[in-house]
Amino acid sequence: MGEGRFEQHAARTATALNELLAVQEQHGVGSPQALTAGTALQPLIERCRHFGITTADLERHGAQFPES
Repeated sequence: MGEGRFEQHAARTATALNELLAVQEQHGVGSPQALTAGTALQPLIERCRHFGITTADLERHGAQFPES
């Protein structure tokens, strides 16, 4: 995966994570909408793992993570 593709995938995944959080806030964490968004996010997350994209990379691309 070239640097450009790495960056594009990290940005795309960060956007999808933020969209999932927005859906969870709007409809609830266990809602059908949130479950659908989470399922759609799984292939992006798997690809991140495969290519070594870290949480820090995702945060650098604007990903928001819920506070524990």
